[in-house]
Amino acid sequence: MSFFSGVYQINVRVKEINKAVEWYEKILGLHVLKDYGKTVVLKHDGRVPVCLIEKPLHTELPDNLDGTHPVFSISASNVKDCKKAMMDQGVVVLEGGSEGHFKFRDLDGNLLEAYLPGLYEEEQFKPYR
Repeated sequence: MSFFSGVYQINVRVKEINKAVEWYEKILGLHVLKDYGKTVVLKHDGRVPVCLIEKPLHTELPDNLDGTHPVFSISASNVKDCKKAMMDQGVVVLEGGSEGHFKFRDLDGNLLEAYLPGLYEEEQFKPYR
């Protein structure tokens, strides 16, 4: 039995809240749901909200390359263009991966991941593996 019904939100620490909000809106297509000043909740199409939290001054952000990080779904209709479009906008996309599954960094260096649901299960997505 689980006491939980799902994931409520994803928290991401950022250096400058206004710049981070602008980046997440422009690059990931999220929009502001609630703005509490140093904490801003963003959302996209009824999905799990992303809560940006401005870190205290002089606090280092974790690298988290091998740790916990948010994974964003790529829609099947955008899989061909997603990775290239992000790179064209100056997003740091890490080496390796594929069009349908890759890691990238936000403007503060936070590790994020993009994934096409069904990539490894559905034959139609084989070209994007």
